[in-house]
Amino acid sequence: MLQNIRDNSQGCLSWVIVGLISLTFAVWGVGEFGLSNNERIIAEVNGVEIPERDFIKQVNQQKNRLRSMFKNQDLDLSFMQTQIRENTLRQMIDEELLLQSATNSGMRISNGLLTARVHSFEAFKIDGNFSQVVYEQLLQRQGLNPITFEMDMRRSLLAEQIRQGITRSALVTDNEQRTILENQQRLINYIIIPSSRFTDTVIVSDEEIATNYQENSVQYMIPEQVSIEYVELSSKDIDLKDSLDEEALKQSYEERKELFTTPPKWQASHILIKVAKDATLTDTELVADKARNVLAQVEAGEKSFIELVKQFSDDIGSKDKDGNLGWVSSGDMVKPFEDAVKTMQIGEISKLVKSRFGFHIIKLNDSSPEVVQAFADVRTQIKQDLSKELAESKFYALVDNFGNVAFENPNSLEVITETMGLISKTTELFAKDDKQPEDSILSKSKVITAAFSDTVLKDSYNSEVIDIGEQRVLVLRVKEHILAKAKPIEEVKDSIKTALTQSKTKAEAKKLGQNLLEQIKQNIDPNIIAKNNDLTWLTSQVTRQDKTMQQAILQQAFKMGHPTTNKSIYQSLELDNGDFALIAVSAVKVGEKTDETITQYKQAIGESEFNQLVSGLKIDAEIKDNSKELADDS
Repeated sequence: MLQNIRDNSQGCLSWVIVGLISLTFAVWGVGEFGLSNNERIIAEVNGVEIPERDFIKQVNQQKNRLRSMFKNQDLDLSFMQTQIRENTLRQMIDEELLLQSATNSGMRISNGLLTARVHSFEAFKIDGNFSQVVYEQLLQRQGLNPITFEMDMRRSLLAEQIRQGITRSALVTDNEQRTILENQQRLINYIIIPSSRFTDTVIVSDEEIATNYQENSVQYMIPEQVSIEYVELSSKDIDLKDSLDEEALKQSYEERKELFTTPPKWQASHILIKVAKDATLTDTELVADKARNVLAQVEAGEKSFIELVKQFSDDIGSKDKDGNLGWVSSGDMVKPFEDAVKTMQIGEISKLVKSRFGFHIIKLNDSSPEVVQAFADVRTQIKQDLSKELAESKFYALVDNFGNVAFENPNSLEVITETMGLISKTTELFAKDDKQPEDSILSKSKVITAAFSDTVLKDSYNSEVIDIGEQRVLVLRVKEHILAKAKPIEEVKDSIKTALTQSKTKAEAKKLGQNLLEQIKQNIDPNIIAKNNDLTWLTSQVTRQDKTMQQAILQQAFKMGHPTTNKSIYQSLELDNGDFALIAVSAVKVGEKTDETITQYKQAIGESEFNQLVSGLKIDAEIKDNSKELADDS
């Protein structure tokens, strides 16, 4: 099945598959023939080149993942650009080191495992079953070489096997299991003294309220407030009028014709008789003789082309695929190879073609001519694209004028509204930290920052042009300004009384709790102590993972020591809600280790060992990082 897919595939995998692979690795095998002489190399790992185009593809995929994670937020990735690029390049270098180590150790991914993984993708299934038709269609939509996809899959699977082999083989010693993984149980008795018990008995006087008001006046302030007047400019306000006549659309079509052109493609197979990089002229001539001999056998027809591929070809990337390189376009092949393919007829076998890799004997299996979409078929798309471009161009031209007028007339927005035909708007009073509706202009942090800036608030000038996204900008000025001031005591009296009452009830609960603890230390029966105070001891046998009791009490109980025979240990605890607790640990039981806990610990050890492996490979590796030089060139 997979072989048929390889033979019939036309194109490459759709974006659906991108999310199924952690990294789309650099092309290898047939990828050798896709590297042009002008290829920019972002890094080299022990002599293996990582093309910049693959790096850029990975950077864009990382950005898309981040945007997908935060799809409901206005995410600006510009400040993360450097970090994303550095992390992506580090991951690609790490993966290449791992794969080189695995290859040198003789590790391989079998055809059976590769087939099983391809068949497991839901994107290739109909009603739960793998569909060759769907597979071919998804490949064809994007135009990548299917051979490249399968090689990427092999590399991905190999990297995955390395990681799993290390993480799953981690060992946990008996001592570590005893120390870390014991599922301990504790018998706990506890009393909770609710602070609400004292609500009706504590008294808060007017004098106390007044003192608290004076000492904590900052807490009872009305924050500084402003209201603003602003003028907004949006690309939606722009009228293109007669800018998009038919002649303009046709001219745009001609200028962008290559966007509507599907380039020609060829499906070829080849036999490669490889020439070593350090080969002498004599060595090269010997290889040429061998290539001529193979060509003679091809032309004689005594053996099929496929049989001769398997017998003589040195291209490990295509040899197991009957020499098939899949569908390729101009630029995917080295120039001599491409020049030969372009002149061939379907079914034709070439003469010897020499490239920097050696001598090729090429068979053209199929071809697809260049297809240009007609103007009528793409007119709507051109109009939409051109409208957007013209609107953006006019918008940014207007923004410059918008900012100049605001700057030249800093004490008013009237000149902007009159000269540019815009309308000013105002807001109600608001404080810097007020929560605003998402659709409000005040939900934009840049607007709030500008409104409370010295330029706007103290100098009473117009703000600078503020970009609030989605091709919308505005200029604002302060309309009304109210300084922060203290709220009248009558307005906050009730809240102060509530706070003081809570503080006093909390103190009373703590006082009673500490008194009970002292009585227990004097060997008075805890049950009698509880009964005399209308309280009840609660009993529970728990583990650290128990969810049935307050977590603060549970955590404190496991911090306490081990009780002696028939002698509980006691401790008090103030709870966050103001209540007070007494805790008694009566017994400690060492439980059995759980498989889940041991597995989690093994995984942690395995990840640490895996990271150490990668670090060790880097120490012995020759790594050349060209990212800074390429960035400077750009």
